[in-house]
Amino acid sequence: MASAFLTLVDPERYGVIDIRVWQLLALYQEVDYDPDGRALQVLHWLDYLDKIRLWAGEFNVSVRTIERTLFQHHREIQTERLYP
Repeated sequence: MASAFLTLVDPERYGVIDIRVWQLLALYQEVDYDPDGRALQVLHWLDYLDKIRLWAGEFNVSVRTIERTLFQHHREIQTERLYP
């Protein structure tokens, strides 16, 4: 919930942590723990922010733009149910 609030306040620096985006980070080996992302905690969010801020800087876009793009990509490649 805090990530959603911070995203509303400052989308240049924050994105909403989401199971879809976390699963993509695990799929592409950007994180090496909790690949299902079903128990997201503060540590997840900090690692998540590091990754998406890096990419936002590389592509000169907002963190929110990176987060939304990853969310959409997951929706496009998802073959199984998000929650069992």
